Amino acid sequence: MRAFIRLPTALSLFGAMIAVSIMVVVALAPVVSAHSDFEGSEPAADAVLIEPLDSITLRFATPVIGEGSSVVAFAQTSGVTTQGELAAESDTDWLAVFTPPLQGDLFRIVYAFRAEDGHLIEGEFALNAVAATTTTVATTTTTVADDGEGTLAVSEPVETTSTTEVSSTSQPGDVDAGAPPPTSGPSSSSGIDTANHISRLAQNLLGMTVVGYLVFAIACWRREDILPAPRVSIALAVVIALAGLLEIATIGRQLDITFGDALSHQLSRSPLITTCAAAVLAIAALSVLTGQVTSRSSFRALLVIPCLGLLVAPTFDGHTVSMGPRLLHALSDVVHMGSTSMWIGSVIGLAVVTRTDRQQLSVVAQRTAKALMGTVAAVVLSGVVMTFIIIDDLSSLTDSTWGRILIVKVVTVLIAGLIGAVHHWSVVPRLASRDVQTTFQRSVTIELGVLIAVIAVSSWLVVAMP
Repeated sequence: MRAFIRLPTALSLFGAMIAVSIMVVVALAPVVSAHSDFEGSEPAADAVLIEPLDSITLRFATPVIGEGSSVVAFAQTSGVTTQGELAAESDTDWLAVFTPPLQGDLFRIVYAFRAEDGHLIEGEFALNAVAATTTTVATTTTTVADDGEGTLAVSEPVETTSTTEVSSTSQPGDVDAGAPPPTSGPSSSSGIDTANHISRLAQNLLGMTVVGYLVFAIACWRREDILPAPRVSIALAVVIALAGLLEIATIGRQLDITFGDALSHQLSRSPLITTCAAAVLAIAALSVLTGQVTSRSSFRALLVIPCLGLLVAPTFDGHTVSMGPRLLHALSDVVHMGSTSMWIGSVIGLAVVTRTDRQQLSVVAQRTAKALMGTVAAVVLSGVVMTFIIIDDLSSLTDSTWGRILIVKVVTVLIAGLIGAVHHWSVVPRLASRDVQTTFQRSVTIELGVLIAVIAVSSWLVVAMP
């Protein structure tokens, strides 16, 4: 009875934590800088041109890269497609040169660029170049010359070029929206983007699982063996490394560069660090399996590098590299990743303990519950800080794809937090009962499923447009 009386207190504390987070958000909101990926073009969208257009300047609010990017003009009447040749005027301003120039038609300009953080910036606008035509007229010029014996008339053909305005009732908004997409560039690589997201999800999910479970085994379970299930650790490390290499390969496809060039590209820094960290983890686990490392202290020292690598790697891609104060965003990301790793690793660890070591379950669960109180608070607060580094204002939560995905993530985190609160105040104090242990095993499995959903949604947030 006493345990159930404490449950409302748990929910009240959790609600208070969320309320504090919202107050922090409101305090930070006025100082958040505005952010919009595409700022405009020259000539501007829907402009009516009276001369042939040989180039367009596109302006972005965030630095973009040229590899794999494209600007394509689709003519409505003739159906002619003209690919623009890109040249960087600055990190944020790009010039698209069209040969031949755009004239005599309504044009749909479709652009697709990759931001430095890897997310896709794409869109389109219309230009009316119906009145822009170039006409070449042949004329004859007669020159009168005196050769000393009389006058001589000499006729020479001369070509002159003039611009003729042609009236049209078509408006810029009449451009056919059903024109085909570009044949090259980021906008045509949706399948590759999906493979990229899946590989990133595998790295995040498995990486945080391994790190969190190892910390749980050392700090909460306090296993006597150096490394529980070393073969499983090796297998997971290999899968993480392969997922990292797959992401690098998809980046190469996205940017239309070779795998070797993709390895050294800035967008590959995160998966490359993850791959290297996973390789070191596999070597560490293999050294335990083969008996080369027999000291727990030596093994823990060996684990520091791969665990830090797996947690730090996400700070080198996504919005962390492009938005807000770099150091603050990176630190918040590391705290968020580390605390989420502890949460999911502890839940997995408790699920393992309920099946393999029920005698220690009550003691281990009490240690874990104490640790998770600070862990959940760190997940929420670091998430709040990163959210309001990225978004413009509160309206962005409903006006953008990124915001709507974030809302889904917040809901799943709340569900997982409520389940954890029930565990902490209601279930853990009564784990000496076998019936309660069986119930606990089922609810831990549900919490694990919810946390996996949280990580899956987070992987899509990395590249979604805010």
